[in-house]
Amino acid sequence: MNGGLKMDNAILKVEHLKKSFGENLVLKDISFDLNEGEVLSIIGPSGSGKSTLLRCITQLEMLDAGTVSVNGKDMIVGVDKKGAAKYASASVLREIRLSTGLVFQNFNLFPHLTVLQNLCLAPVRVLGNDRKDARAMGLFLLKRMGLEGKEKAYPCELSGGQQQRVSIARALAMNPKILFFDEPTSALDPELTGEVLKIIKDLAEDRMTMVIVTHEMAFARDVANKVIFMDKGVVVEQGTPDFVFNQSGNERLNAFLSRFAKG
Repeated sequence: MNGGLKMDNAILKVEHLKKSFGENLVLKDISFDLNEGEVLSIIGPSGSGKSTLLRCITQLEMLDAGTVSVNGKDMIVGVDKKGAAKYASASVLREIRLSTGLVFQNFNLFPHLTVLQNLCLAPVRVLGNDRKDARAMGLFLLKRMGLEGKEKAYPCELSGGQQQRVSIARALAMNPKILFFDEPTSALDPELTGEVLKIIKDLAEDRMTMVIVTHEMAFARDVANKVIFMDKGVVVEQGTPDFVFNQSGNERLNAFLSRFAKG
């Protein structure tokens, strides 16, 4: 179930992660790692726990058990008296949080701020960057996203694809070590999907470390170094794109992929 993957010095390591919501065990025993400069695609049916996994790693949800290491920092440092995961100190958690960026399905831009203000807010307030420097970086990122001249626009004045590219630029403005995408094209019309996927492919070519939850199978195959197939809260299969999409004999995976086969 490792599909030809080589494990070296991982920038992201997840081991035996578990997460429940009440009696519902959403993540049952998730383990994987990712090296710097690699791209991991996570695929699977709705309800398999993919988004919850990203939210646990980026600290939007608290995990119940397991360990997560990001850029050499351990998020979990043991267990408490009740056997629950014991989190690291606030300062360490902040370091981990600042080393990750998350691009949401629905953009999550501040509607009352201009595009450039959306990009500059966190670098100035959270990182303490100079406003002039933050503005210069924001303009640079907008140009990179193909949004030059849109800095004074408000989110409502942009297409969905443009808003998502602003969201990617906003995440990059924090200079994360790892960028996470939670179904980055699911809220977009089909004709707008391509422009967002192109940006992500460009980032992959620049060796940006990324974890991408996606329902775009061709994209997942083409952009990734590693692919994970999740179902019912477990990793059913993982490996290289060629192994997962072409060589795996796993019946559940192949049944899932057959839904996307042409013809």
